[in-house]
Amino acid sequence: MKKRILSMFFAFCFVISAVIPAGAAETGSSMTVSDAGINLIEGFEGYSQYAQSGGSKWYIGYGTACGENDYPNGISKEDAEKLLKDALSANETSINSFLTKYNIELTQNQYDALVSFTYNLGSSWMDPSNRISGYLIGGIKNYKDIEVVNAIGAWCHTGTTVNDNLVVRRLAEAKLYLYGDYGNSDSHDFTYIIYDAGGGNVDHDIVFYEKGKPYGTLQAPQRSGYIFKGWRTDTGKQISADDIASDNLKVSANWAAETAVSNPYSDVSSGDWFYSYVSDLSCSGVIGGYPDGTFKANNTVTCGEALKLILRAAGYGAQAATGSHWASGYLKLAVSDGLADEKAVSDLDSPISRLLIAQIAAKALNLPVSQIQSPFSDTSDGYVLALYNAGIIEGSSDNGVRLFKPDSSLTRAEISAIVWRINNTEKAPKQQQTIQYGSYTVDVLPDVPVASYDPDSFRLDNSIMHYDKSGVETKIGIDVSEYQGTIDWQKVKASGVDYAIIRLGYRGYTSGGIYLDKNFDSNIKGALDAGVEVGVYFFSQAITPDEAKDEANFVLSHIKGYNVTYPVTFDWEVIGKNTARTYGLDTDTLCKSAASYCDTIANAGYKPMIYFNSYEGYVKYDLSRVLKYDFWFAQYSQKPSFYYNYQMWQYASSGKVDGISGLVDMNICFKNY
Repeated sequence: MKKRILSMFFAFCFVISAVIPAGAAETGSSMTVSDAGINLIEGFEGYSQYAQSGGSKWYIGYGTACGENDYPNGISKEDAEKLLKDALSANETSINSFLTKYNIELTQNQYDALVSFTYNLGSSWMDPSNRISGYLIGGIKNYKDIEVVNAIGAWCHTGTTVNDNLVVRRLAEAKLYLYGDYGNSDSHDFTYIIYDAGGGNVDHDIVFYEKGKPYGTLQAPQRSGYIFKGWRTDTGKQISADDIASDNLKVSANWAAETAVSNPYSDVSSGDWFYSYVSDLSCSGVIGGYPDGTFKANNTVTCGEALKLILRAAGYGAQAATGSHWASGYLKLAVSDGLADEKAVSDLDSPISRLLIAQIAAKALNLPVSQIQSPFSDTSDGYVLALYNAGIIEGSSDNGVRLFKPDSSLTRAEISAIVWRINNTEKAPKQQQTIQYGSYTVDVLPDVPVASYDPDSFRLDNSIMHYDKSGVETKIGIDVSEYQGTIDWQKVKASGVDYAIIRLGYRGYTSGGIYLDKNFDSNIKGALDAGVEVGVYFFSQAITPDEAKDEANFVLSHIKGYNVTYPVTFDWEVIGKNTARTYGLDTDTLCKSAASYCDTIANAGYKPMIYFNSYEGYVKYDLSRVLKYDFWFAQYSQKPSFYYNYQMWQYASSGKVDGISGLVDMNICFKNY
């Protein structure tokens, strides 16, 4: 099951058994990439047996350019590596020419890093006006390590947007260049900040820092007519140069008009926790104080005041009174939009509970109900958790216990913080949402659950993905076929693998014949004997529901007698060739075929599942029609980005597991089967 999610490069953490020492420096004229360097590139690129489209170009094997119809029968890994080496020879020629021209000497690890860099990006970096080229020409040893990391790391964009997966690759190449690290085993670690100047200008939109040390210097943006007041995270926290670099951050510039008065209140001082929220909102006319010049931060907010502030911050317009109370229009709007129950607000002049305003705010912002483990000891309300996830609320700490105090009222200071954070949070549109996937714009399916996984909680350790979220139990798995050869399942089990999804068979993508995987029986017996739980998958090329049912019955005939506890998966994939029998299959037929397979499996007492990548999930399937089945999503990266929920994630095609001689697909499962 080897696929690529196109229009992005794939991150990895790939360990090899032999690391090439740095050795003596060589001139560029005769250097070639080492075997370790080739393994590194293969790990980054992932293997694709068939040609895949990447915009106007086609790629096969390990990311090598090809024509659409050059390889109608696909390509083996051995031939893919030969193709890769041929492509790398052109990169070697251009790099050696550059090194010779400027009399630059490199060690083998430095050279390998540049070959990977060039294979991914092309040779445009060799222009002397670029930082990395200038450093090499001027003598890179004259620059600090962090300067070199930034010179390499800056090349991490898809268009003008920072791509997290390219960031991972650039950091790995920088560590290979600096420290000879071919397997992400070096102790040097770096974090980064993505800067949003908010209408201003900065030198770089991403800057890398040494992890565990103070930032030292933060960028100073410029914006005509405004005063820069600092960088703030999505949660409203202001960062400073003295802060320790620990996590990757996205920060936005906080601006104030040059004529603005920063603090008009006599009872608000710069040391107050709410100072920046109150002063910013006051300067923009969102909130005001009392006639005596005070703000009275601890006074309670009324229902009417809270409704107006939250709805305006969420993007609703001003509302005229529809009754005797000045805020009656806001209440009517909240009720008519389904944000609040009219019975819940009996008196617009009375205090509003923290729980009620959280529910109204989350609905107004179109935030889906969150299923995360609650950080609060006194509530697990899904709307509260959605606001917490979005960085809009934080709660308070009492003797080390985090509290939300759902029945308590809100103060003027607290509502100011919430409104400021909403104003500085990207808001989902209130009308029909769309998803942009490559050149496709697709409508959001409102009935399909949204993924609630926290991207920052994923952590890749060699080939093993961890999800460091309290209360979420995960299992690590692999999926295998005859392409993995003979497997030592006892070693696989000892390596920490919990389950295996084993290919049972496949349908030919041209002839349509059904075949049993040559190693199915030996794989499933070996896995079960070693104590590895198993599921199976069938590579489908069905073009009718009846064919899909035939595939399911074929599967059932071969799993009889085996203890299959993990799902029995329908793996229908786009081949990308107009000669494939499934070419152009419509969504209606695909969904009916998937349902036919899965219902047949479920009726036999097994757990069905549907496998897809981003293209198939967004474009080919209508997931709202197959919701009663579990989903297995494929995206080769360190953080998943698929909008909808899924129970299993195939995160790599280039994993290394003891007991398997080659590369293997890696998976993490979020459901206890």
